[in-house]
Amino acid sequence: MTEALYSKIFRLLDNRQLSISGITRDLKSEGIDEHRLIMTGYLRALRDLKKLDEIEVPPSKTYKLPDNAEKEEDNIYSLIGHHLKDVPASKRIYVAIYVFSSLLERPVFRAELKSMGFHENTIMDAVQKGNPIIEIPEKDIKILRNSITRISIPSVDPAYEISGKDNDNLRYVGIVLLPVLKALMNLEGLVPKTKQTKLAT
Repeated sequence: MTEALYSKIFRLLDNRQLSISGITRDLKSEGIDEHRLIMTGYLRALRDLKKLDEIEVPPSKTYKLPDNAEKEEDNIYSLIGHHLKDVPASKRIYVAIYVFSSLLERPVFRAELKSMGFHENTIMDAVQKGNPIIEIPEKDIKILRNSITRISIPSVDPAYEISGKDNDNLRYVGIVLLPVLKALMNLEGLVPKTKQTKLAT
């Protein structure tokens, strides 16, 4: 199961309450065809993690987002992680660090990269390959680490940024950055409800 699947379920349940059958059916219409038993286990795991509320509606169960659920558009890690799927795998961690650092004007911590979906081994391999990803000295990030309150950063967590620019990697940045900016910004009143199919001549 991927972060993309969780994001799809999150969107399906936004202001809705659905049964396992309803969720499975809606996911299938979006090209995700998982067996009902697998989905049942996944939804119960999300319930146990308090990501979803489970409601008994005999003879079945329904699921909804908790009242205090963070909207996906407010979660920068989910947004970046979701849109990285359109970037070649070998370029993803570079693009993630560049986009995150550009948006927040600071290095990205390992815990934050994990929240975007990167495995620890992937992060370590990327840093050791001699590419433009560099680890920031501890003395330069100690105060920064303590000032972050939105996510728990371990006390020894390293942080990374990009040294120099690699045009081969930078050409993928827009694939992630533009959708993230659109999700984070309120564009109401700027985007027409009915889009033109072509510009008038």
